[in-house]
Amino acid sequence: MENRSPLSESIIHDDLASLPRRRVLRGLVAAGALGAIAPVPGPFAFAQPAGASDTAATALSADELPQSIAEAGRALRSGKYSSEELTKAYLQAISRVQPTLNAFITVTRDRALSEARACDRELRAGKGRGPLHGIPIVHKDLYDTKGIRTSVGTAFFRNRVPNDDAAVVRRLAAAGAVMLGKANMNEFAAGITGTNEFFGNAHNPWNVERSPGGSSSGTGAAVAAGLCLAGTGSDTGGSIRVPSCWNGLTGIRPTFGRVSLTGVFPRSYSLDCAGPIAHNAEDVALMLTAMAGYDPTYKYSLHAPQEDFSKHLDGGVKGLKLGIVESYSFRDVDPDVAKAVEASVRTLQGEGAQIVRVNIPLLAKPLDFSALFTILLYEFNEIIGDRYRAAADKTQFGEIVRNDIATGEKISREQYEQALTARTQLLTQFKDAFSQVDALVTPTMPTTAPVLAAGGAVYDRGRQFMLPISWTGLPALSTQSGFDSNGLPVGMQLIGNSSQEARLLRIAHAHQKATGFYLKRPPVHA
Repeated sequence: MENRSPLSESIIHDDLASLPRRRVLRGLVAAGALGAIAPVPGPFAFAQPAGASDTAATALSADELPQSIAEAGRALRSGKYSSEELTKAYLQAISRVQPTLNAFITVTRDRALSEARACDRELRAGKGRGPLHGIPIVHKDLYDTKGIRTSVGTAFFRNRVPNDDAAVVRRLAAAGAVMLGKANMNEFAAGITGTNEFFGNAHNPWNVERSPGGSSSGTGAAVAAGLCLAGTGSDTGGSIRVPSCWNGLTGIRPTFGRVSLTGVFPRSYSLDCAGPIAHNAEDVALMLTAMAGYDPTYKYSLHAPQEDFSKHLDGGVKGLKLGIVESYSFRDVDPDVAKAVEASVRTLQGEGAQIVRVNIPLLAKPLDFSALFTILLYEFNEIIGDRYRAAADKTQFGEIVRNDIATGEKISREQYEQALTARTQLLTQFKDAFSQVDALVTPTMPTTAPVLAAGGAVYDRGRQFMLPISWTGLPALSTQSGFDSNGLPVGMQLIGNSSQEARLLRIAHAHQKATGFYLKRPPVHA
């Protein structure tokens, strides 16, 4: 349920030139980037009473902000600083960097400070909720948040204020996480570009002229830029993995049904997944442990036991078999990307993994995603089509969304049901591969982050590594795999059998300890 009352909000129009250069623009990669990008326009909002200040004093400087959830947790429990101090420091960082990156649609200052103070009171009383207690995070703006606008990135829902939190929002709040705000995204999660004609484009902190990936663009940009410690995303056709790749982060698309989508606005019922994005595998494991779990209110929820995904992180990769898929894993991949991922495979081999070549016949030939798009667009039309057709002002919807609905409404129920049965053959071939190996390896994307204005063909190249995983419902993780000649992050994708998220995290953790790529921070950083 939701109401449509407008939020009381103050619109922020910051001047980029006034931002502290030392903290915000530490050697921008893009030549002339300071002059090339103007302050981001649009209806960004601080969810706060008019006149509230964003500049409350804090004992934490930018250089003292923690680099991981684990580091922040140790500091909070030792009393080095409080959750309120940490939260205020991140709110200050957001106000400085938001005009450059446009990572947020709404900043939930009042709620964040209230949650942080409650966490501090509990810690003083000796009550800890676990490793996320007092940790500031962000939510993609399609996760419902009670009393806080959840726009789904569209003008049509500009004033949509839910009456309840999404299940994942409740679970993370119960674990002690502090919500800093709602992150920017592609409208209705339609696309991987990170562009949004209503709330403005998000920008990549490694080079502000480049795409941060989407549709979880704001989450990726905010985490990479040090504006929070982790965040939530959703992944229908790559929307967690792409921003993780292009922002130099770790993110996981869990097994379909592993994380409840109750209260997450859908793009496609049969393909959507929710998962976390953070700097490293340990932080992703901590987030996923809180997010995952059976939910009777979610139709597709897996009856899986509660799992601590961080429990076996240090198990290493010795004895594990990692599969390279013949005629697929390195097909149509940019040279710098191939070089980086091949080096990562050698690193894992040096850590004791065995590299095995496997064959998945359907992936060895040109891929046909027509059945997947039949499902996606039929379901998207079912989700939003009636409201679109009833809307007097169709300009409240972007061009991509209008085209998706126009295509989806032409798909018959019979075509949809036939498409649902088409995934069985590919899933069977993946399962055959997993009888030979523990995980599969590909680049996450065949390119590093393109310029925001790149055409569709540039963005579409990544479909080969994204959509087969979405189609089968298998878990997949993106982790850092080095950098290209321009200093942009390269991502490596690890694909697992159903419910094998812990194994993927264990492999990523071993790789991260061996390489240290995850420690490097982008030029635009708080």
